[in-house]
Amino acid sequence: MKHKIPLHIIELEAQNFHVFVDMEINGTTCRLLVDTGASKTVFDAERVLRFVSEQKITSHESKSVGLGATNMETKAATIKNITAKKFKRKKMEVAILPLAHVNTTYAVLEIPEIDGVLGSDFLMKYRAVIDFGNAQLVLTKRK
Repeated sequence: MKHKIPLHIIELEAQNFHVFVDMEINGTTCRLLVDTGASKTVFDAERVLRFVSEQKITSHESKSVGLGATNMETKAATIKNITAKKFKRKKMEVAILPLAHVNTTYAVLEIPEIDGVLGSDFLMKYRAVIDFGNAQLVLTKRK
């Protein structure tokens, strides 16, 4: 079954676009940057507390590199419910990293802050298609 979820495509400057999607995490609306180059879905270390309790966040010994930072301690959490329109998923493991530097840049550009980054782990699992013409993220649930 295909699910079509509206996207927000924002032109930061001439021919420079960022793609965002609104979803609900554990019943609370969140804004995510859709990033095909991100290997894993990530939530901001401060903003994630809107969706999961601090007790549900675990530390990992592995280090993470990316998002403009170097060698950060990795934390993780399990999101119980993620929904967008009729699309529903339970139990999604996500990484927790500081994204304040991203939101600081968005604030300068007068773009709403993000709660996280929807990465390739999610996009591959649901065979995501970014339909720029219709501003939709098309997800296909596997049977």
